[in-house]
Amino acid sequence: MPHHICAFYPNDHDLKLDTSYYIKTHMPLVQEKFGPYGLKGWEVTKFGPNADGTKPSYALQTLLIWDNAECVKRAMVSPEAAIVFGDVVNFCNKQPIAMGGDVLGSTRV
Repeated sequence: MPHHICAFYPNDHDLKLDTSYYIKTHMPLVQEKFGPYGLKGWEVTKFGPNADGTKPSYALQTLLIWDNAECVKRAMVSPEAAIVFGDVVNFCNKQPIAMGGDVLGSTRV
């Protein structure tokens, strides 16, 4: 069953986030290191102001698309995980909040 991991970067007042580095360097690194473990792809969403103009709780969200939960488990204990997570300091001063789960249904138009 497909498994997704969402990583949210808190939109704190002192957030430092280099989205250019994130897209051009970090996410290709993630794909390179975790692809052999079953990472199928990723999507990054930058959040703007809420509909009422207020600041969103999170600045950025990344969706990691995996074959299944077992693939995630293997990737997270791999030597490559240290490389991926060690790169966070190169683009952000905050640790992301991550959640994951099995995909129960979807559609794309």
